[in-house]
Amino acid sequence: MSLQSNIDDWLLGYKTRAVKGKSSASLSFGNRQSKYPLKPGCGLANLRAAALKQPEVMVKIPRRKSGNSTGLKGVRNHLSYISRNGELEIENQDGEILRGKKDINGLTKHWKKLGIPEASKYREAINVVLSMPAHTPPDAVNNAARKFAQEQFAGHQYVFALHTDRDRPNEPAHPHVHLCVLMRDEYGHRINPRKNDLFEWRVRFAEKLREEGVACAATRRQHRGITPHENSVLKAMQRRGFVGEVHKRQAKELIEALVQNERPKHLFLKEAMQTRGIIVSEYGLIAKELYKLGHKTEAKIVGKLAKEVDQANFSTKAQQIFDSTTQDLRKSQNLDQHRANDPTR
Repeated sequence: MSLQSNIDDWLLGYKTRAVKGKSSASLSFGNRQSKYPLKPGCGLANLRAAALKQPEVMVKIPRRKSGNSTGLKGVRNHLSYISRNGELEIENQDGEILRGKKDINGLTKHWKKLGIPEASKYREAINVVLSMPAHTPPDAVNNAARKFAQEQFAGHQYVFALHTDRDRPNEPAHPHVHLCVLMRDEYGHRINPRKNDLFEWRVRFAEKLREEGVACAATRRQHRGITPHENSVLKAMQRRGFVGEVHKRQAKELIEALVQNERPKHLFLKEAMQTRGIIVSEYGLIAKELYKLGHKTEAKIVGKLAKEVDQANFSTKAQQIFDSTTQDLRKSQNLDQHRANDPTR
């Protein structure tokens, strides 16, 4: 097997504490083999992009309230959302453009004929969001999403819509595409994406964006030496002004840590250090082999990434907040002491 293939398999199949690796590093979707394999060299392309600090692509499946997301009712709600209640055009798997409420109602009637019940305890479609930072050309994001869906969801019926809203509350100010994909394909097989699937989707979406001339990367946080941050769902809730029990508990624990002047512990420090050691070691081997094969520029770039990952700190979000708060308190105390000792004040 070539070095290129080894890097591809390593990047896609790498196992971490939070992500269970598959039995094979080969590309799959919902535990089934993909009809369209990624291009050889995707591993090195993404490591190189990460080393050059190119923006990471985002692919996610947002959580939705179960009562509004199951059966045909859930599908209808989702179509209404991504089309802005018929204001935006949406495109299906055959390239047909649907406009207005009439077209959307026709689509839901067609999908109902496929056997989707109006009420069900199951989700009959998933919402996949593909996004990039604000400076990315929207057309490039839309074209990349179209190519991504054609390959990743071959055999499924789906529609997608481009959002570029900046003036709407709760909408990110960057181009992103919403995909509404029926769970069952033409053979009745139901998809069941997991975390590793989502990472492969990111790699594929990055591949399609690069074909559109957009510089981007698709790597895991561990590949970049980043300590796992706060749950994205909790962050989204905070942005909407909702403070749940988890946030209250986190705040209470942080206050207690500040009162006791005891820095919060990193619960998975040992595992994080082991993971980073493996990654840095792998980067070293990759750089060495690239240099032997005469790819000195790529070897230097991977070596740079290895050094950055090795030198990154392991602080968690709670520890960073604690450090920042205690530093501000010390500055305030020093300022008060200075004022107290200054006879001119």
